Amino acid sequence: MTGLESGLGALLVLAMAVVVWLSAVNAREQAYRAAREFCQRQEWQLLDQTVALRSLWPTRTRHGLRLKRRYRFEFSLEGTGRRRGGLTMVDRSLVRIWGELEDGSRLIEPR
Repeated sequence: MTGLESGLGALLVLAMAVVVWLSAVNAREQAYRAAREFCQRQEWQLLDQTVALRSLWPTRTRHGLRLKRRYRFEFSLEGTGRRRGGLTMVDRSLVRIWGELEDGSRLIEPR
């Protein structure tokens, strides 16, 4: 292997890492927007910096192999207390979002 080949290989690995990182950042931003809009519809307050990736798995769809991401977030019903919510995305599409209600049940919005 020549120096040029190893340099190109390193550059390719770096480029792939940047693409994966940008994809993750964009997906988290989409998840944040979805959680914020969901909370606004319910008149809840999304607690800042609480949208976090819980799992990342490949999944089969009719379009082939895609990434399924699950996120969790926290919100407040009336400005006090914390409740949990979550959402599932496949690639860039929101599949399901939910929020925990006071009685322990969940308000679910399928897509």
